[in-house]
Amino acid sequence: MALGGAAPVVHFALERSHLVEGESVLVRGAAGSIGLAGVELGTRIGAATFAVTTSSPERGERLRAFGATHVRARAGTGDPTAPAEFDVILDIVGGADLPRFIERLAPNGSLIAVGVVGGLQPADFGTALLSGFRRLITFGTLSLETVPRDELTRVRGEIFDDAVRGTLSPVVNDTFPLGVAAEAYRLMDAGEVFGRILLEPHGNAG
Repeated sequence: MALGGAAPVVHFALERSHLVEGESVLVRGAAGSIGLAGVELGTRIGAATFAVTTSSPERGERLRAFGATHVRARAGTGDPTAPAEFDVILDIVGGADLPRFIERLAPNGSLIAVGVVGGLQPADFGTALLSGFRRLITFGTLSLETVPRDELTRVRGEIFDDAVRGTLSPVVNDTFPLGVAAEAYRLMDAGEVFGRILLEPHGNAG
């Protein structure tokens, strides 16, 4: 994961969702750096049930090693033992399926959107929000631009300390010299990256 970017995003998203020990969490799009940080930080808080959506069974098994208790396909299907509803949903994907996940919120649940890698929400997204008003659900977004600078600096320091102690895992899928950055982006676009790719400015491309 990107310790200075992804992990703080997740920290503040979970803080604003008021996640507490014993609640259920779904991370939508969990194999990237933000998703992996969501799994690790959420399980540390003490989520009783932790579900993820991802693109392949192999990735699902790797996510279980980080603390996921249930693995579902990208559309949220599969794994009949997973909860039908969740107290907190951390969404990195957005896109046309977002209303379907709004419907998966438990009463008083929160969905925090921290990315739109799957595109913007559909035009009728507001209908999905209004349909859940009896359940007192909350939808919000989060950007580190909204976090006071001193607070962000403090949290980043704590996260780096955790990484040094080995209690938080930066996941590097591969390392490339800067001269072949196009190949790294191709792998990311193809959905073949688990975690992050590092680019070395002085790496040997030959």
